[in-house]
Order: sequence, then C-alpha cells, then structure tokens
Amino acid sequence: MSEQIDKAIRWATELFETCSESARLDAELLLAHCLQKPRSFLYSWPEMKLSDSCWQRFQALVQQRRRPTPVAYLLGKREFYSMEYASTPAALVPRPETELLVELALRQIPRDQALRICDLGTGTGIIAITLKKQRPLLHVLATDIDPACLALARDNARLHAVQVQFIESDWYQNLPAEPRFDMIVSNPPYVAGGHPFLSQGDLPAEPTIALTPGNSGLEALEIIIQQAPDYLEPGGLLIVEHGYDQEAPVANLMRTAGFDKVRCESDHNNLPRASLGCLLHN
Repeated sequence: MSEQIDKAIRWATELFETCSESARLDAELLLAHCLQKPRSFLYSWPEMKLSDSCWQRFQALVQQRRRPTPVAYLLGKREFYSMEYASTPAALVPRPETELLVELALRQIPRDQALRICDLGTGTGIIAITLKKQRPLLHVLATDIDPACLALARDNARLHAVQVQFIESDWYQNLPAEPRFDMIVSNPPYVAGGHPFLSQGDLPAEPTIALTPGNSGLEALEIIIQQAPDYLEPGGLLIVEHGYDQEAPVANLMRTAGFDKVRCESDHNNLPRASLGCLLHN
C-alpha cells in the first residue's frame, strides 16, 4: 500500500531519530531522490500520493539508511563548495570542514599565476577539482593509493570539465622529483586507531583507510609534513587538515621540517582544523 508525501516523511524521520542528527533532512533527501524532484516539491505537494513503486524504493532506502549507510552513498552524490560531486563507498564522504582547507589554499593562489599544486590522498577529488575550477590556470596533480578512489576522482573531474593529473601513489612514493610544487595540500586520515569516534554514526560504513592511519592518528601527517620539503619549491606552502586536538603536534612537525609562518585556522564549528606553513628558503 502506498503513502502520502508528508506521512512518508514523518514515518522515515521517526525511524532515523536513533541513527542520524539530521533525521528529517535525510528523509526529505531520500524521498526527493525517489521522486526525481527537488526538495521544494515535497513542500508544494505534501498530500500527493506516492506511486507503489516509488514508495517501495523509498522504504528500501530508509532501511539502508538505518544500517546506517551515509545518505551521500544512497544518493550517489554530495555537495561541496556549492558544487555537486559523485560519492561512492570507495571514498570518504566530503565534509563541510574541508572547505576551510580549500579556502585557505585559494587565499594564497593569485588568479593570474599558473602555479603547480599537489593534492595528496585525493579521495573523491574534491580539493584538487575545486581548486582547478576556481583557479583555471593551475597545474594540479592529485594522488591516491586506491585505484577505486582515482576512478571516482576522474569521473568527478570529467563532471566538472577540468584537467587534473591523477597518479596512483602512496603519498609521495610515485611522485616525480621535478618540477617541484608551489603548494601541497592534503586531507589525510587523522583519527587515532581505536578511537570511539570510529564506531559512531555513519563512520563504520566509510573506508577505514580514509579515516585512521594508525594508533596515534598522526602517522600520515608525519609522512606528509616531513617529506614535503623534498617536493616543494623554497617558499612553497603546505596546507593540511587535521584533528581538533592536533594543532600543537602538527605545528611542531612543520617547524621541525623547516616550515615558517606556521598557523592554524578553525572550521565552522570553531575547532582547530587546518594548518599552513611556508617552506624556508634553503
């Protein structure tokens, strides 16, 4: 038996209360997806009866969401920096916090210069593609260790009609030594292994390799920061996303590696989230 739009939303919202902090939004997004309509349609036609097939599809998605499965995976897409990106279980779901890293990078990149940028651990490709979209003159290279992530990132680059060079690499392993980069950016895994956070919300459904690098949570950041001077031009910039409690160790790693003017900026939740450093001239 089918259901009306408003009643279907209320039914799903109640079910999502135990697995989501945005229960009604999740319900609306999934139903709009099944209807192939914008969310505004739900408010315009709240008493419209769903077709049996639509109601069945919606019920199936609701059960998947309760496992839980991230909404982005169910919809196959996620918005980031006002752009829509394909999203699959191959990669971490793009987070609003990462927009800070993009903003920090864009502030340092003149519109009229063809700088060389490297995005380490690109995942869905959101950082590399957004930077290229906002600064078309850039030469952008992006890496990931997972071929499935690279395939997803390439799809997103085609979606937004930008040219980004993608390389399969474990951080710097397969990068060319020359020419060096003017900027390296990265949103690496930084959650400590075994942290209770990893078992909360949707995180068990996301790739563990994209969330935690090991026991301390600093393992990937250490590699990225310590080896960055071998791939950056003197005066080049390194920008990394990190945990809210990692500001001090990241700053120490940067200064030890030869970076100056190290600073950290906070995300939209006012939590320390991204740090920047300038490589001292040799």
